[in-house]
Amino acid sequence: MKSFRAMILAAGLATRLHPLTLSRPKVLVPVQNRPLLDWLVAYLCSGGAEEVIVNTYHLSEKLIEYIERSDFPIPVHLRVEKTLLGTGGGIRNVTDFWDQRPLVVVNGDILSAIDLQAVFRSHEDSGAAVTLVLKDEPLFNGVKVASDGRILGFSGGLEQQLAFTGIHVLERRVLAGIPAGTTSSIIDCYLQLIARGEKVMAHVVEDEFWRELGSLHGYLHMHEELFRMSRAPVPGLQVDGKAVVHESARLGSGVHFDGMVCIGAGCDLEHGVGIQRSVIWEQVTIGSGCSIRDSIIGDGVVVTDSLEGAVVGAEGRGKILD
Repeated sequence: MKSFRAMILAAGLATRLHPLTLSRPKVLVPVQNRPLLDWLVAYLCSGGAEEVIVNTYHLSEKLIEYIERSDFPIPVHLRVEKTLLGTGGGIRNVTDFWDQRPLVVVNGDILSAIDLQAVFRSHEDSGAAVTLVLKDEPLFNGVKVASDGRILGFSGGLEQQLAFTGIHVLERRVLAGIPAGTTSSIIDCYLQLIARGEKVMAHVVEDEFWRELGSLHGYLHMHEELFRMSRAPVPGLQVDGKAVVHESARLGSGVHFDGMVCIGAGCDLEHGVGIQRSVIWEQVTIGSGCSIRDSIIGDGVVVTDSLEGAVVGAEGRGKILD
């Protein structure tokens, strides 16, 4: 197995997940009661990563605290950004973490089972400066690809268009095209490479599991998908139509579940509560007789009325799902 170092891009504000990410950075958003960061590190480790670095800006103190008390299978380092540097600036800011091997970079809002060893081999065999993992996902398609696998651009045109999965492999020489100490987009860097005739290649996957959790709808829908699957796409995920209930949650008499349900640590569901197709984070109290449907409830919320299609986060702020 090829070994490599990896980076998780996690510094963004995650505004599409507001109000939930007003109290947690994006990579600490729970998936079946485990922070997304846990799933990402496990994925990278199983794919050959020997060390991981995570950039952080929004609520960085919470990420620092979490990593310090966690026991990951490989070393996980943090790089705090004093100002938000963007995807390009964030990668440039971890230059000292790179060695001479290609660096694998993944977005901090995905859940994936894409074969990283196959991606790494494809990158090395092509001699590319950068390899982007692409997939046909009509909701996200926008990357133009030539018949020989070269990436031509990132919008418009009549060429084949695919979606960028947020997984890419970069040669160290790419750093020369990223300005230091300032905000920049890695896509702008890739466009400059393409304009200079450098090889920016696509590694296209078809049936391998990949989901983007960057929106409220996507987050809830992904949990619903897992509930309906017969085989776990990622080791450790629970499938087969079973509710996910943390062992520390307290369930009163007459509490009942219908469909996909996730209940986090320290939750208190009082007598007669009904939960349907909803994800409940940690330390949530739901009062007697309340019905929660098609909703996401963030940390520490006290619910006293029934909710449907709601997202309730820090300090009780709510947003109805589209």
